[in-house]
Amino acid sequence: MKIAILTTPFYQDCKEVTRTINGEKVKGTDRIIFGGAERYLVDLCETIIGMNHEVTVYQPFYGADKPFTKEYKGITFFMIPSNTYWEYHTCTDLNWRFNEYAAIADLRIYFATYLSYPNALSPCIAISHGIYWDNIQGNRIINNFNDEQRKEFFKRQLYGFTAPDVVVSVDSNVRKVIQAIEPGAERKIQINYNYVDTKKFTPKEKTWEGINVIFPRRMTALRGSTEITKAFIKYPQYNFTLVGQAQDELAELQYINGNKEHTNVTFTHKEMDDMPEMYQNADISVVPTMASEGLSLSLLESMACGLPIITTPVGGLGDAVIHGYNGLIYEPNHEDLGEQIDYLVKNPDTMQKFAKRNREIAVECFDIEIWREKWRKLIRSFGG
Repeated sequence: MKIAILTTPFYQDCKEVTRTINGEKVKGTDRIIFGGAERYLVDLCETIIGMNHEVTVYQPFYGADKPFTKEYKGITFFMIPSNTYWEYHTCTDLNWRFNEYAAIADLRIYFATYLSYPNALSPCIAISHGIYWDNIQGNRIINNFNDEQRKEFFKRQLYGFTAPDVVVSVDSNVRKVIQAIEPGAERKIQINYNYVDTKKFTPKEKTWEGINVIFPRRMTALRGSTEITKAFIKYPQYNFTLVGQAQDELAELQYINGNKEHTNVTFTHKEMDDMPEMYQNADISVVPTMASEGLSLSLLESMACGLPIITTPVGGLGDAVIHGYNGLIYEPNHEDLGEQIDYLVKNPDTMQKFAKRNREIAVECFDIEIWREKWRKLIRSFGG
């Protein structure tokens, strides 16, 4: 069975492409910004390959004048040259070009629901990684729309939930929101909760002094970089490790250089296979998402490693965390992340209780094999 997947950029830059910048030829470098979506894509492809199916991932690539392919961990990525305009968070040209390339595939998977607009070519599956238009930062999505524009935006978004044959959602929040917007539009949604490899992500006995706090997120305001910055400034007695990249390399460098005076913070980023060690050397994990969140993989990885969690009431995070039972859920508009960290440190019995329960929940409810089997069952229903 041939399966084609359309995704947003996995490769942000590639060495095969040379661009003209300020009149000079500049050769690209392979650049992948690793996050939950990237991990999900690789794990999904590996699951498909493990079923003896053939998979090709298609992505838009800006600045290329012709298609080219790359390999990542045995997965073929097909770069679609793209300089076209996105409107209402959809790209008609990208959708049509993918459908042409993938016309001979037995199954198409739109890695985000909005990528299926305006033509979800059956048989097909779309994936929702969480509600993303709850973001007010930058007002780039819907806050500046008039009534007519908002109507068009939601018409296109709802298409991505109703036109595909099946929509896989990583959390329960998506189903609730879509049903609330248009009752009945949720009927094609199947929840397959996000996951963690609990054999790879395991607890480790503490061998260090002091308190280590990990922020396993991209360095963006949406993912809580402002919250964590205030915390490491306010509580210099705790050690903070920020594991993630910014979308823009220059912005990332400026942020790091701007905080060099704070000796209690370390900035790094790791490839997916190197993340378990980062969690295993931490005491507390914080996932202070502000908006645009599903059920965070980094949250589940932290839980599998037996860490107490501090998070927010955003998106699907509540599918895995109950306030006071296995973590703290704080309201970032009214409460302070640093104070939540300080509370846990001063209540070691609570930390230990959360840690034990998180490992149990991760193993029993969110192990990767549960997720894989649901995907296998779904793909088999399409003849695979």
